Amino acid sequence: MSFFQDVSAQRGVELALLESERAVLVQRGMLQAERALAARLQDTLLPIPEQSLALAGLRIDVAYVPADSGVNVGGDWYSAIGLPDESALFVVGDVAGHGLAAVGTMAQLRFTTKGMTVTGSPLPDVLRRLNTLLLHNAPDLLHTAPDPSEGATATMVMARYQPWDSRLTWVRAGHLPPLLIRGGTAEFLSQPQGTLLGATFDAAYGQAALDLIPGDHLLLYTDGLVEKPGEDIDIGLDRLAATAVRLVRDGSGETLARTLAALRTGHRDDICVLDIHAPDTP
Repeated sequence: MSFFQDVSAQRGVELALLESERAVLVQRGMLQAERALAARLQDTLLPIPEQSLALAGLRIDVAYVPADSGVNVGGDWYSAIGLPDESALFVVGDVAGHGLAAVGTMAQLRFTTKGMTVTGSPLPDVLRRLNTLLLHNAPDLLHTAPDPSEGATATMVMARYQPWDSRLTWVRAGHLPPLLIRGGTAEFLSQPQGTLLGATFDAAYGQAALDLIPGDHLLLYTDGLVEKPGEDIDIGLDRLAATAVRLVRDGSGETLARTLAALRTGHRDDICVLDIHAPDTP
């Protein structure tokens, strides 16, 4: 009798293992399908130019590189567009997380930002409204005030350039500082006040200004360009500054964003870089 019990028990274990393997395969297929859909959406929403852009008298080099491993469709994004008054808008953002949810939030932020700036909203007001938008979209199952910890969060840096006076005004929401390469040196800009989007109802956003001069490069980027596991972020920032200066000195300024992104191998997060370059000659 114990022989049949042992066979029955073994058969039960085998069936359980088969069912577990089937569930894993189904889950893997669902993840692959989600990733493929998110990637197609991302390609549609975030076209990356094959060469530099010309906007408001500036040369713009753009790079986007997905993560090397894992569910590698994230929420990094950029915008570089002309505005009705012939100024230009530049944005780099990073939505927390990966997959369809991150791509969806990215699309929402990208198009809302464009719509508000085209209609002339001041940059700090744009960030305040985007913060409200993310908080409003947080799950609200009990019909009470939304809990920020349950919703999407994002960092963002946004700049508007006026070609008539070479003035660039910019704001940030929890994002890493822009890097200015000028006269053979690199310096991170002092940051105005700006809280992570979607984190708190009490967020406040300031504004800073910079006059660009011929030869300047201003880098906007996401943390995938500088972060390494177990390394202090300041080390990554120092490395970026030194590398950017070297590349400009060596004559790689025209493709600075793409070259910096290509130098990062084995990265675990998406990389998005925007190089705003004021050429020496128009």
